[in-house]
Amino acid sequence: MVWIPIAAWAAAALVAAVVLGFCAYEISWKSKRLQADLRKLQTLADDAAELRAGLAAAQERLAATGLR
Repeated sequence: MVWIPIAAWAAAALVAAVVLGFCAYEISWKSKRLQADLRKLQTLADDAAELRAGLAAAQERLAATGLR
């Protein structure tokens, strides 16, 4: 009868290892996905900054011509 608690602890350890392994996989996958999203957002922010600069230049040129 001593094998019952040993088997229960072994099963619990196996379940814990599986859960921890799955959690590590999820964190790794989400980290990679978020890094890719961050790169895309940085590119988008750079494009938006260029657009703002272009719009400011166009506004200055328009103001210089006196048309508004």
